[in-house]
Amino acid sequence: MTLSPRLAACRRLAILIVAIGFWGAASARQTPPRQLTAPVQGTARMTINADGPEVLVDLSAPAATLVGFEHAPATADERETLRLARENLKAGDGMIRFNTNADCRLIESRVEAHFSDRRRTSMRGQDPGTAEPAHLTARYRFRCDRPDRLDSAALGLFMGFPVLQRALVHYATSDGQGEAELTPVNPVVVFVPLSGARFDEDRGGGLSAGPDAPT
Repeated sequence: MTLSPRLAACRRLAILIVAIGFWGAASARQTPPRQLTAPVQGTARMTINADGPEVLVDLSAPAATLVGFEHAPATADERETLRLARENLKAGDGMIRFNTNADCRLIESRVEAHFSDRRRTSMRGQDPGTAEPAHLTARYRFRCDRPDRLDSAALGLFMGFPVLQRALVHYATSDGQGEAELTPVNPVVVFVPLSGARFDEDRGGGLSAGPDAPT
């Protein structure tokens, strides 16, 4: 049986989730804690909260970015695509890898798919445009044996989902809070908060300098 291009690509995801063997610096800026907002095509949002030895990671990304469609799966190919995406996301230590000398290990992972039935909404006389955009979420819980050495994280998310263009990361550690915009060529966030910068949502989510930002 010949697989559709989408299904064939998703079958390759399991191969693409590999150990991350590269580390590099990523831009990081201090900011107040924020909630994940509505999904934007090609963009994932992630929060990392380190509290002692425990690290909680929340991830959200548009369904179209991760599986290629925005509706509840209706065909065998779509159901298999979603299954593979959820399976790969569930491997949290493949999606995010903390620096090795912190000795972090994945304790728990949970993945959920959120699809709105826009057709049914329209039949009920409601505006389909008000339906929540389809997205996938994941929550990971890690435990680090040496939390005092936790200083960076690399995303394997880009290798597993090649349509993904960037990830906006918000983090909070014992040293402070910050943000970073990661990309496939710069997939590492270093937990070194710097003051005065924030994500500028009006300009596509990039970092913008605040009044206290270094020049």
